[in-house]
Amino acid sequence: MKPSAAQAFTFKDWQFNVASGELCLHYQDAQFGPFTERLIFPQVTQQRVDALGQQLQKAIDCLHWMAGVSYYKTSLARRINFTGVRPDLAQARWLEQTWQAGLAELAHTNQLGWLGDIRFNGEFAEPLARSLELAPRSLVAIGGGKDSLVSIEHLKTVGESFQLFVVGQSAFIEEVAATTGQPLYRVERYLDPRLGEANDQGAYNGHVPVTAINGCVAVVAALLGDFDAVVFSNERSADEGNLRAENGQWVNHQYSKSFAYEISWQNIVQTSLASDLRCFSLLRPFSELAIVKQFARYPRYFPVFSSCNRNFHLAGSQNQGHHWCGSCPKCAFVFLALAPFISQQELLGIFQRNLLEDEALNELYAALLDLAGIKPFECVGEARECRVAMHLLASHPDWQAHPRVRDWLIQIGNVPEHWQQALMQVSERHQIPARRGFREVLKHAVD
Repeated sequence: MKPSAAQAFTFKDWQFNVASGELCLHYQDAQFGPFTERLIFPQVTQQRVDALGQQLQKAIDCLHWMAGVSYYKTSLARRINFTGVRPDLAQARWLEQTWQAGLAELAHTNQLGWLGDIRFNGEFAEPLARSLELAPRSLVAIGGGKDSLVSIEHLKTVGESFQLFVVGQSAFIEEVAATTGQPLYRVERYLDPRLGEANDQGAYNGHVPVTAINGCVAVVAALLGDFDAVVFSNERSADEGNLRAENGQWVNHQYSKSFAYEISWQNIVQTSLASDLRCFSLLRPFSELAIVKQFARYPRYFPVFSSCNRNFHLAGSQNQGHHWCGSCPKCAFVFLALAPFISQQELLGIFQRNLLEDEALNELYAALLDLAGIKPFECVGEARECRVAMHLLASHPDWQAHPRVRDWLIQIGNVPEHWQQALMQVSERHQIPARRGFREVLKHAVD
């Protein structure tokens, strides 16, 4: 199936039921028919909705548009129509850039090339953002992995008032959240079940920019719940792509976690929604390896955290009785990245087996170390980070004599000393606000 110029994807309307907190987002695809996505926000009051007025409507518009990517991808229609509100010019550029980059992996796997024909017909409009006098507290996204837990501990240190934030119905994330001692703000999200039917009928299926969607959900939640900051935990390593498309653009699995996306979304928030709302990553100044080293300071989270995506499936967790599958790119990467900073006994306690000894993972580790193949389409660190981690094992008392470590070290050869120094340095490329001690995180640079 190829995208057809005759096909159209249409943004219909949306309805928000204040009494139930249910938001229904409606779409229409010319080939696969109507779709409706449902989200349920907790503890919504009519008084708050009235106070937010048009600003809440604008935030829901942005969510409506961004969430549509999950349904647009079914046919990748050449035309995009609106029966209701259209984006303004800046919003249209934001959507085009995000959909093109966020669907680049799907396009690559389907041999479609760069989706440069995605176009949103924006309208001229004056910026309407104003200060909403939001309360000085944060909504902190938690995914159950090491990164958000590091952010949470930093915010505790500076005395920030915050709640955790999650989209979906994951018992695993709720379990991890409970160990932090912080309240959890949960937004339920229900994809249209017809999406699965469309996939069975031959629709395009694959990666979408889910962090961008969650960021839009978080902004609506922040307005409804009265928070002036939305905090994510995306590291600077997310800027590295997986491969270049034929037009020279990078196909980056983590585009919606990148600094480029963060800047574009913050610009929309500031000019279109609320001038006193900040959306940023607290860990942007750090490499993945530096964050892992910081996480090693919190062993109480070792038994509960996980970065394995098999914990998150529409049908529930695919990991039975354990949070790590031990066979995916994220499991392999976290095992290697964490190994230099904790004891082997602690590491094996987390993963329940030695992944470096698993011959079935040899090809995967070769890709992570940039010895063969391409960087896996997953949220993993740079090849340079993996090589430095392996190099650090050469001086780790639990690993230095291990035959597999020695074998990998021979294959990767020399690892420049300045690589490790660069990875542990704090970057100045971030959007962390100077207010309320947020930048205290910068003092936690890893030596």
